[in-house]
Amino acid sequence: MKKVLLIAVMALGFGFNAAAQDVTFGVKGGLNFSNLKVEADFGSGTSDGRTGFYIGGLADFGISEKFHIQPEVLYSSEGAKGQDVFTNEEVDAEISFINIPILAKFYVVEGFNIHAGPQLGIVVDADGGTDDLKSTNFSLSFGAGYELPTGLFFDARYNLGVSDILDVDGTEFADFEMKTRNFQVGVGYRF
Repeated sequence: MKKVLLIAVMALGFGFNAAAQDVTFGVKGGLNFSNLKVEADFGSGTSDGRTGFYIGGLADFGISEKFHIQPEVLYSSEGAKGQDVFTNEEVDAEISFINIPILAKFYVVEGFNIHAGPQLGIVVDADGGTDDLKSTNFSLSFGAGYELPTGLFFDARYNLGVSDILDVDGTEFADFEMKTRNFQVGVGYRF
């Protein structure tokens, strides 16, 4: 699965490169404010938020003056806080992902853009292990950013998890679904 994903991302990058007028690269990092939405037969709820961080790199393919495609590769510390429904103990559940968003960016005015696109997350690690988690997560991302002429930029983004990340078939938790929610604010530099 990971080999297929790598080949797909590389092919996409080569395709964008061929169509792009201008290609730049950059680095970025910032804060995550995440939680988990849990759904079950008896109801649903959202956990308390957890603050984490993200860091990574990006490529920006300028298709036209107003339209760009921006794939990114980010290490992201996400998760949630809350009470365990069975033990009533406070839980700080960290889940680490390698996230690969592919964003379409539209420049509304010079320097200011809105962006949206799909994001694939690969689970790297989790508190308590990854046995009960699926290896991938699919999200929809949307946000806005502002870029200075020097290459420095600021952005904010919301990632709405649309796939269930629990892998608990055949257990007493088989009726549970868990989806990620994450708000990011960050800063970066484009070379």
